[in-house]
Amino acid sequence: MESQHRTESSLTFRHETVDPAPPCARLGFCLATDLTGNGRDDVIVGGAGKPYPGKQYVLKAKESRLPTFDALRTRLGFEEMHLFWYENPGWKRHKMAIAPHLDVGGALGDVDGDGRLDVVAGQGIHHDAVYWFEQPDDPRELWTKHTITTDFEKYHDVVVADVDDDGDVEVVGLSQESRTIFYYDVPENPYRSPWPASHCHIVDDDVRVEGVQIVDVDGDGSTEIVAGTHIYHRNDDGTWHREDVLTDWDDVRVAVGDLDDDGELEIVYSEGDSPKYGSHPGRLAWVDGPDWTPTVLRDDLFCPHTLQVADFTGSGRLDVYVAEMGLGTNDSPQQLVFENLGDGEFREHVVETGVATHEAKVADLTGDGRPDVVGKSYGPDHHVDVWYNEG
Repeated sequence: MESQHRTESSLTFRHETVDPAPPCARLGFCLATDLTGNGRDDVIVGGAGKPYPGKQYVLKAKESRLPTFDALRTRLGFEEMHLFWYENPGWKRHKMAIAPHLDVGGALGDVDGDGRLDVVAGQGIHHDAVYWFEQPDDPRELWTKHTITTDFEKYHDVVVADVDDDGDVEVVGLSQESRTIFYYDVPENPYRSPWPASHCHIVDDDVRVEGVQIVDVDGDGSTEIVAGTHIYHRNDDGTWHREDVLTDWDDVRVAVGDLDDDGELEIVYSEGDSPKYGSHPGRLAWVDGPDWTPTVLRDDLFCPHTLQVADFTGSGRLDVYVAEMGLGTNDSPQQLVFENLGDGEFREHVVETGVATHEAKVADLTGDGRPDVVGKSYGPDHHVDVWYNEG
């Protein structure tokens, strides 16, 4: 089933490059939260590897100012960090931690219960650690790294949420190489490394997925795990059973929200790695329960690895934001907003062309309550960007 769409350009987003030379070679995840308490979201980025020596050292004509000392160190390959954040306003970069090989998945959550958001992130291929990074009293200081587990490999996604409805948050992870979905209860002493194996619960040990949301998606009063194109429902004995939503889709990004104003939640999927690592061009669709019928919005995208839902237009309805990667082969990546017109109809807006984007997130960058966007590339070019929603 496919909904009609037409390209418009009435939505205006103003683009700003926050950092043209980030301090690592591959940028995995991007998060947004207000770390300083000024009412404006800051930007957190995690990644892997040393920066490419000498990359972007020559000042380009379009640059409006000379690179900073930190930027020069990065461009010359002298500076390496894997977790860092940008302070809003001004976008000064702060080092958080050295933690090699951080993968795409990163999440915010108060792990130690001190009222401050911490960062949880897992390592990528051939590596086995999931870390949580403790936020200090002053977020501009270095964050302390703690190990949660080293029992699995390649964690594409992690999330911090109350997955078992016990009133406490857990750390949920998708390990692709180990083909395992798991979660850890936070121990009484969360600072011990690693966390006790007895706190680990296996949801599924025979599935390779990416994309996760923790939500009561079917409205039955019990929290589910939406992982890839599956929904995991908790049984009375604490085990989980799987419901397949879609069966013929490549690796996906996942978002959840009430898109058709029926008071129930729908799931939005984008095939984030297709066609580069998939079998066909990337599709974007929303699916409606209980039979999970898909409504396709696009079926010709290039690696739409950014997927968010928010009310970008001020209509009171959730719109869909999706953005394409570049990966050295897509010369004109697009960022699109599908405006929710109600009754299941959407209008497509092209808000940016030519800026490759990966794992962008909705944020409030100006404190006006209007959803803006923060993002970064994946490769081979590296940059961190923001888009201000100007209506």
